[in-house]
Amino acid sequence: MKWVLVYRDVATEDIAEAMSWYGRRSAGLDERFLKEVLACEALLLQFPKAAPVVYKHFRQTPRKGFPYLIMYGLWHGSIVIYRVFHTSQEPSKRLRK
Repeated sequence: MKWVLVYRDVATEDIAEAMSWYGRRSAGLDERFLKEVLACEALLLQFPKAAPVVYKHFRQTPRKGFPYLIMYGLWHGSIVIYRVFHTSQEPSKRLRK
């Protein structure tokens, strides 16, 4: 099956906020963060069921080198990215916003 990747608006906002924060901290760190997100995309498209189900149909995968989880679900041939969530945030907010 060929999967399609779909980002919810809040997930793209999460990425933009993280990139902005990292960009203010160190030159090029924002680009490293984005490359890590894009590497995760490639892995999800190749192995969409590799991450564990953590709640109902939601799965999460940590990011290497950054304290973020990517929360996603599989829905009718789509990989839906719900959040790119910083692990220091309250866990109950992962699927709210």
